[in-house]
Amino acid sequence: MNQEILDREKLPVRKKRKKELNLEFYNGFGGFAENGREYEVLVDGNQGPPAPWINVISNPRFGFHISESGAGYTWSCNSRENKLTPWSNDPVCDRASEAIYIRDEATEKIMTPMSLGRKDSGRYRVRHGFGYTAFFHEEQKIEQELRVFTPLDEPVKIWELKLCNTSSQERFLTLTYYVEWVLGVDRDLTGPYILTAYSNEYETLTAASIYNYDYRRHQAFVFTSERILEYTADRQEFLGPKGSVLNPKGLESKLNCTTGACYDSCGAIRTSVSIPPGESRTILFVLGESDDLKEIDAIRSKYRDPEKALEERKKIFAYWEEILGTVRAETQDRAIDILVNGWLLYQTLSCRINARAAFYQCGGAYGFRDQLQDGLALLFTRPDILREQIKTAAGRQFEEGDVQHWWHPPTGVGVRTKISDDLLWLPYTTAAYISCTDDYSILNETVSYIKGPELEKGQHETMFTPAISDQEESIYEHCKKAILRTEFGVHGLPLMGGGDWNDGMSRVGIEGRGESVWLGWFLYALLGDFIPLCHHQDDLGFARELETIRNALHISLEENAWDGEWYLRAFYDDGTKIGSKENDECRIDSISQSWSVISKAAPEERAESAMQSAWRHLVREEEGLSLLLDPPFNHTDKNPGYIKNYYPGVRENGGQYTHAAVWLAIAAAAAGKKQMAHTLFTMLNPIHIASKRKDAMKYQKEPYVITADISSSAPYAGRGGWSWYTGSAGWMYQGLVSWFLGISRKGRQLIINPTSPTIFGDYTIYYRYGTSEYQIRVERNPAGSSDAPALTLDGIHLESNEVRLEDDDKVHLVQVRYS
Repeated sequence: MNQEILDREKLPVRKKRKKELNLEFYNGFGGFAENGREYEVLVDGNQGPPAPWINVISNPRFGFHISESGAGYTWSCNSRENKLTPWSNDPVCDRASEAIYIRDEATEKIMTPMSLGRKDSGRYRVRHGFGYTAFFHEEQKIEQELRVFTPLDEPVKIWELKLCNTSSQERFLTLTYYVEWVLGVDRDLTGPYILTAYSNEYETLTAASIYNYDYRRHQAFVFTSERILEYTADRQEFLGPKGSVLNPKGLESKLNCTTGACYDSCGAIRTSVSIPPGESRTILFVLGESDDLKEIDAIRSKYRDPEKALEERKKIFAYWEEILGTVRAETQDRAIDILVNGWLLYQTLSCRINARAAFYQCGGAYGFRDQLQDGLALLFTRPDILREQIKTAAGRQFEEGDVQHWWHPPTGVGVRTKISDDLLWLPYTTAAYISCTDDYSILNETVSYIKGPELEKGQHETMFTPAISDQEESIYEHCKKAILRTEFGVHGLPLMGGGDWNDGMSRVGIEGRGESVWLGWFLYALLGDFIPLCHHQDDLGFARELETIRNALHISLEENAWDGEWYLRAFYDDGTKIGSKENDECRIDSISQSWSVISKAAPEERAESAMQSAWRHLVREEEGLSLLLDPPFNHTDKNPGYIKNYYPGVRENGGQYTHAAVWLAIAAAAAGKKQMAHTLFTMLNPIHIASKRKDAMKYQKEPYVITADISSSAPYAGRGGWSWYTGSAGWMYQGLVSWFLGISRKGRQLIINPTSPTIFGDYTIYYRYGTSEYQIRVERNPAGSSDAPALTLDGIHLESNEVRLEDDDKVHLVQVRYS
């Protein structure tokens, strides 16, 4: 599929313009190109998106994000702890800390292949794709094509600049590449200790942060495929006393080849090229960091040749095609197709799992529950990634059974808390992994625990670097220890501790007596999934123990959590209810209703009432919002925790928290509420949210990825919160594919259970299994038909909704008819 993109690159920029507005879902700022595989943003003067629209590009050890202006930041190893260049988080200025400048030596005019916020340079076309971003611009009869990417397994960022001379004169151009060093967490702290040097032998400018303990052996570097003529590591010299990235004074004069210590450090290298009329040149600029000198030498040698960059981009295309092409949807809703066929999984893997950072949050750490949930979205495509994450998470479990809420690689520094749900995602995801893959061997994988001081009485959390324990056990035993760590309160429900899934409810059960209804549903579900694993391990006594716990929990939920029309959310330490009709604030909470259905624990009549109540009180269909709770916390005397610090209607405090909103859509599908599920999934789709200019102005965030939240209160109602870095992307993928379109897998069985309404129409899913392809055509029975659901495989009728998968290098046709 990406050969089309490579072929397009062979054409001059000017020959593509007549099609540049032939974009899907164009909203005045941009739209989808290349069958949804790229999102093009148009920047021209003051014309540009209402906030930075970025791409997150990363491999497991290196990456960067980049906006339509070319701004962004780069990191190595850890996106928070080892920034190479500054993370700005400034949606107004979107200041660049890396740039390329082109100077025409005849006219002394300065051009830039990305806008950097310039308003006077004409139009820029910016295309964000899977693993790369491309910029297209023409100025002074020089066509500029800039592609920025990170190879799949190297710690470098490559700027591949192609210049085409459309004039009738030979052009002599000077090119300058500039980066502003951080080499740690914060430039203000690291700046005085950055040591720079230049290697004449390798023509490479290097920088090291000599007092950054964890990365003191790492060396950052910049070089180009051309010969370096001048350089400087002094930012004051390059920018000038009052200069800026938009107007650096160093472009007007020779660089003094300054390096060493005690400078306001940067990296600026300069080269020159000549281009005859009608011809083009490709130049590479490379930014990277490694603690392995042999690796640095190999990188420097490799990328002196621009053809090597093209080879790497081909590998990137093939990599993402393999992952994103495993499951493809063709429905009558192109917005669903575009998300399912690329952007949701790309967001999950590139941002959530690899980068763990984006424009609005610079995390760097692994969250115990976070990346386990993200991995669930990869079960169809890359289950090996979830397998590794399960092992990694098990290795962050303390000997006592609790876990680090989050931790930073590579040191392992993190927090020990009283949050109650983290550890339970380990058995939940392990059971899900085995159900999908039939790979029971993971249960016997041996992983060490960690050890460190336990929380003292009255201590809610502590941050430290734990030691690796001498004690190691199988993943199965790690899961058992996590389950047995759960304690129950007077209502027979799990204790809430320092927060369950909603960290913001950090004070509800902090004294050790408050209980969580949501956690009860979640625990009930995971016990049902885990008990079969106990039987597989011949651990029959533990299986019986879990059955007893599960049955008692079911009774407690029905006796104590039902509030007449919906389920409660929790009990405070003193027994006061949350999520009850008796409450003035937080009378109803979404996740207690959705998980009563997802867990399959609620009786049918109560589940129906709970879902109808959620729809009536939490879904604002006209505004396109599905709220987490309502009314928001504001004046209540009770202190539920830091959730109350958010303005009412923002994030967890009564806004749309998209993670939970997706769960409600999943619950609607699971309950057979087809129209409700369709409406909710459509409301959550960012392509629909920002399909018109006025809507994009209100929403502000990227139309091609999911946001963590959307505000519900004036004057910011409808405005997206932070984008990219949210687990909502992975759950949206699971919800659309497995619940709504109804395609899931259990070992070698493909299970087909569509829940889309009649209005959604027929659709086809293409699933690649090894060397085989399964084409699943889902069709509706004629209106008014009483025909039972029917399924055929290659023309042969099947009695169930399960298809046996065969890796036989064939194309198999699965036809499904249902009402």
